[in-house]
Amino acid sequence: MASLPERSLNLDDSFPCPVCRQGQIEAIVLTEAFSCSFCRHILAANLDAQQVKVVDSSQPLLWEWTGQKWQLVRGEDAGELSLLVLLTAVVLTIIPASLVWLSGLIFPPLEQTSSLTFSTLWALVTLFAHLGFVLWLVGEYYQLPFYVAAKVRVLRFQTARRS
Repeated sequence: MASLPERSLNLDDSFPCPVCRQGQIEAIVLTEAFSCSFCRHILAANLDAQQVKVVDSSQPLLWEWTGQKWQLVRGEDAGELSLLVLLTAVVLTIIPASLVWLSGLIFPPLEQTSSLTFSTLWALVTLFAHLGFVLWLVGEYYQLPFYVAAKVRVLRFQTARRS
Protein backbone atom coordinates (compact mmCIF):
# COMPACT_ATOMS: atom_id res chain seq x y z
CA MET A 1 0.00 0.00 0.00
CA ALA A 2 1.43 3.36 -1.02
CA SER A 3 1.83 5.92 1.72
CA LEU A 4 -0.01 9.20 1.48
CA PRO A 5 2.06 12.27 0.64
CA GLU A 6 2.74 14.53 3.59
CA ARG A 7 1.02 17.88 3.54
CA SER A 8 0.88 20.72 6.01
CA LEU A 9 -2.21 21.96 7.75
CA ASN A 10 -3.65 24.92 5.84
CA LEU A 11 -6.98 26.59 5.33
CA ASP A 12 -7.19 25.75 1.61
CA ASP A 13 -7.45 21.95 1.92
CA SER A 14 -9.84 19.55 3.59
CA PHE A 15 -8.61 17.03 6.14
CA PRO A 16 -10.15 14.01 7.91
CA CYS A 17 -12.01 14.98 11.06
CA PRO A 18 -10.02 14.11 14.20
CA VAL A 19 -13.16 14.01 16.36
CA CYS A 20 -15.47 11.61 14.53
CA ARG A 21 -13.03 10.25 11.92
CA GLN A 22 -15.96 10.00 9.51
CA GLY A 23 -16.23 13.43 7.90
CA GLN A 24 -13.91 16.01 6.42
CA ILE A 25 -12.99 19.30 8.04
CA GLU A 26 -12.89 22.39 5.88
CA ALA A 27 -12.08 26.00 6.69
CA ILE A 28 -14.87 28.31 7.75
CA VAL A 29 -14.85 31.44 5.59
CA LEU A 30 -12.98 34.45 7.04
CA THR A 31 -11.83 32.56 10.15
CA GLU A 32 -8.94 30.39 11.21
CA ALA A 33 -11.26 27.57 12.12
CA PHE A 34 -12.49 24.33 10.59
CA SER A 35 -15.90 22.68 10.60
CA CYS A 36 -16.64 18.98 10.13
CA SER A 37 -19.10 17.92 7.43
CA PHE A 38 -20.25 14.91 9.49
CA CYS A 39 -20.26 15.71 13.22
CA ARG A 40 -20.47 19.53 12.84
CA HIS A 41 -17.78 20.23 15.46
CA ILE A 42 -15.89 23.50 15.16
CA LEU A 43 -12.11 23.32 15.50
CA ALA A 44 -9.86 26.34 16.01
CA ALA A 45 -6.66 26.08 14.00
CA ASN A 46 -3.14 26.94 15.07
CA LEU A 47 -1.38 26.73 11.71
CA ASP A 48 2.09 27.46 13.12
CA ALA A 49 1.93 24.51 15.52
CA GLN A 50 -0.09 22.39 13.03
CA GLN A 51 -2.80 21.84 15.66
CA VAL A 52 -6.57 22.05 15.94
CA LYS A 53 -8.61 22.37 19.11
CA VAL A 54 -12.30 21.60 19.63
CA VAL A 55 -13.99 24.82 20.72
CA ASP A 56 -17.63 23.70 20.96
CA SER A 57 -17.11 21.04 23.61
CA SER A 58 -16.64 21.03 27.37
CA GLN A 59 -13.45 19.01 26.93
CA PRO A 60 -10.83 21.11 25.06
CA LEU A 61 -9.27 18.29 23.05
CA LEU A 62 -6.21 19.15 20.97
CA TRP A 63 -4.84 17.28 17.93
CA GLU A 64 -1.62 17.74 16.02
CA TRP A 65 -1.39 17.14 12.27
CA THR A 66 1.61 14.89 11.49
CA GLY A 67 1.39 15.38 7.74
CA GLN A 68 -0.74 12.29 7.14
CA LYS A 69 -2.93 11.81 10.21
CA TRP A 70 -4.03 13.38 13.49
CA GLN A 71 -2.33 12.65 16.79
CA LEU A 72 -4.02 13.50 20.09
CA VAL A 73 -1.96 15.91 22.19
CA ARG A 74 -2.15 15.20 25.90
CA GLY A 75 -1.49 17.82 28.54
CA GLU A 76 0.78 17.52 31.56
CA ASP A 77 -2.06 16.54 33.89
CA ALA A 78 -3.66 13.98 31.51
CA GLY A 79 -2.46 11.05 33.64
CA GLU A 80 -3.91 12.52 36.82
CA LEU A 81 -7.24 13.24 35.13
CA SER A 82 -7.41 9.74 33.62
CA LEU A 83 -6.72 8.16 37.02
CA LEU A 84 -9.38 10.32 38.64
CA VAL A 85 -11.92 9.42 35.94
CA LEU A 86 -11.09 5.72 36.25
CA LEU A 87 -11.40 5.79 40.05
CA THR A 88 -14.71 7.67 39.87
CA ALA A 89 -16.04 5.24 37.25
CA VAL A 90 -15.17 2.24 39.42
CA VAL A 91 -16.77 3.80 42.50
CA LEU A 92 -19.96 4.80 40.64
CA THR A 93 -20.25 1.32 39.14
CA ILE A 94 -19.19 -1.05 41.93
CA ILE A 95 -20.46 0.62 45.14
CA PRO A 96 -24.21 0.76 44.28
CA ALA A 97 -24.24 -2.81 42.95
CA SER A 98 -22.31 -4.01 46.01
CA LEU A 99 -24.78 -2.33 48.36
CA VAL A 100 -27.72 -4.01 46.62
CA TRP A 101 -25.98 -7.40 46.68
CA LEU A 102 -24.95 -6.99 50.33
CA SER A 103 -28.49 -6.09 51.36
CA GLY A 104 -29.66 -9.31 49.73
CA LEU A 105 -27.13 -11.27 51.78
CA ILE A 106 -27.99 -9.55 55.06
CA PHE A 107 -31.76 -9.78 54.51
CA PRO A 108 -32.27 -12.98 52.49
CA PRO A 109 -35.71 -13.85 51.08
CA LEU A 110 -37.95 -16.08 53.18
CA GLU A 111 -38.25 -18.70 50.44
CA GLN A 112 -35.37 -19.40 48.12
CA THR A 113 -36.75 -20.99 44.96
CA SER A 114 -33.62 -20.93 42.80
CA SER A 115 -29.90 -20.32 43.07
CA LEU A 116 -30.27 -16.87 41.46
CA THR A 117 -32.15 -14.76 43.99
CA PHE A 118 -33.99 -11.55 43.24
CA SER A 119 -31.36 -9.50 45.10
CA THR A 120 -28.53 -11.00 43.01
CA LEU A 121 -30.46 -10.32 39.83
CA TRP A 122 -31.19 -6.78 41.00
CA ALA A 123 -27.50 -6.26 41.82
CA LEU A 124 -26.56 -7.33 38.28
CA VAL A 125 -29.13 -4.96 36.78
CA THR A 126 -27.76 -2.16 38.98
CA LEU A 127 -24.18 -2.96 37.93
CA PHE A 128 -24.97 -2.89 34.20
CA ALA A 129 -27.18 0.21 34.48
CA HIS A 130 -24.48 2.16 36.31
CA LEU A 131 -21.82 0.88 33.92
CA GLY A 132 -23.95 2.13 31.03
CA PHE A 133 -24.26 5.56 32.65
CA VAL A 134 -20.51 5.75 33.27
CA LEU A 135 -19.69 4.73 29.69
CA TRP A 136 -22.14 7.32 28.38
CA LEU A 137 -20.56 10.06 30.53
CA VAL A 138 -17.03 9.09 29.46
CA GLY A 139 -18.12 9.11 25.81
CA GLU A 140 -19.72 12.55 26.19
CA TYR A 141 -16.79 14.02 28.11
CA TYR A 142 -13.92 12.71 25.98
CA GLN A 143 -15.85 12.86 22.68
CA LEU A 144 -14.59 9.42 21.65
CA PRO A 145 -14.62 9.04 17.85
CA PHE A 146 -16.77 5.90 17.68
CA TYR A 147 -19.22 7.42 20.19
CA VAL A 148 -19.51 10.69 18.27
CA ALA A 149 -19.97 8.85 14.97
CA ALA A 150 -22.68 6.61 16.44
CA LYS A 151 -24.45 9.59 18.01
CA VAL A 152 -24.44 11.52 14.72
CA ARG A 153 -25.76 8.49 12.83
CA VAL A 154 -28.61 8.03 15.30
CA LEU A 155 -29.53 11.74 15.07
CA ARG A 156 -29.47 11.63 11.26
CA PHE A 157 -31.60 8.48 11.28
CA GLN A 158 -34.14 10.14 13.59
CA THR A 159 -34.35 13.29 11.45
CA ALA A 160 -34.68 11.20 8.26
CA ARG A 161 -37.49 9.19 9.84
CA ARG A 162 -39.39 12.34 10.82
CA SER A 163 -39.28 13.79 7.30
